Amino acid sequence: ILSSGKCFNKVDAAYIIGLEARGLSPNARQYMESGEVEVSEWTNYTLAVRYKAACAGVSFHPIRNMMGTDTFKYSGAKKVKCPFTGTNYALVPALYSDVGLIHVHEADMYGNCRTKGILMSDYDIARSSKKLIVTCERLITNDEIRRDPTSTFIPYWCVDALVEVPYGSYPGNMYAEYFSDEEHLREWLKVEKDPEEFKAFLDKNIYGVKDHFEYIERNGGIAKMNKLRQKEWLFVGARA
Repeated sequence: ILSSGKCFNKVDAAYIIGLEARGLSPNARQYMESGEVEVSEWTNYTLAVRYKAACAGVSFHPIRNMMGTDTFKYSGAKKVKCPFTGTNYALVPALYSDVGLIHVHEADMYGNCRTKGILMSDYDIARSSKKLIVTCERLITNDEIRRDPTSTFIPYWCVDALVEVPYGSYPGNMYAEYFSDEEHLREWLKVEKDPEEFKAFLDKNIYGVKDHFEYIERNGGIAKMNKLRQKEWLFVGARA
């Protein structure tokens, strides 16, 4: 979305234009290759390590997995020799986000947050961002948080703003809540190949809606979300 609006001229990210098994975003790829954007590229892991360094309050973190790659060449990493062993390492700089945005399963009114499934870099992003906005699938009571305090992975003192946004990961998935809307994502990738079709698509789904809920309504509404919820439960049940 940010690429389609040309909302930035510098990007410091990992896996910039990919949509996993669905392929690459034609529009984002074109923008990245246009020369209009200064790109600093990382692997998913090294970007996560940069947040970990910031969370720990250190200015860099040593790694080994990016040495000798094109990703290292186009990143801001530096190569150093360990003073103890003589081994070469890459140093990646800490990343302190001006604003972090995280979507979770549940939160209370104070900003104590819970999530289900695998935690990625959320823990470190929450503690290293200068400001943190959390969106949640649903609000729960503080009494519920207190009944199971060890499930709180982001405490209230990390959170600057909290917004209840049901289906906030749509059209992507939310573990144990709803599956991704593959039909809509395929349509997104298809229309990106034609500038006129893509413009009409953005007018309908981005510029022409007042909020996230109207966007969902235009693409199947609650009936679609119920189907995606059933599909996700089938997958979760199969993995259990």
